[in-house]
Amino acid sequence: MMLGGAALAACQPDAAKPVQKAEASEAAPAAPAAAAPASAPLRDWLVGSWSFEASCASDFIAHFAADGSLDNSGEMGGWALAGNTVTETIRERYDAAASDGAEKVNPPETRSYTIERADQDHGTITYQGRKVPMLRC
Repeated sequence: MMLGGAALAACQPDAAKPVQKAEASEAAPAAPAAAAPASAPLRDWLVGSWSFEASCASDFIAHFAADGSLDNSGEMGGWALAGNTVTETIRERYDAAASDGAEKVNPPETRSYTIERADQDHGTITYQGRKVPMLRC
């Protein structure tokens, strides 16, 4: 799994390395959405963009939308929360070689991990026994 897709993929043996493609933009970056307070329900706290590396200057960012959709570093699909367990369902994967830039994942892939909130902008996920810090972007 990538914590932003690629970070978790590195935890799996023989995991394919994702290819990320960045495009230059002259537009000013959009201001990040206001984060839910640390006391908010876990689902509300998780909504937003997260890095699983030391900073948000990474290509590996996971975007958890309030409607349950997910873009985890080019792996798109949905997410659900039960207790403190997140389950991602990946239905499409970014593919630079594909004509539309995405390839369908059929059957969809699922992966689950637990999350623990530290404060409003930090947390930890545990995936396959490995703890990975989360940073709100």
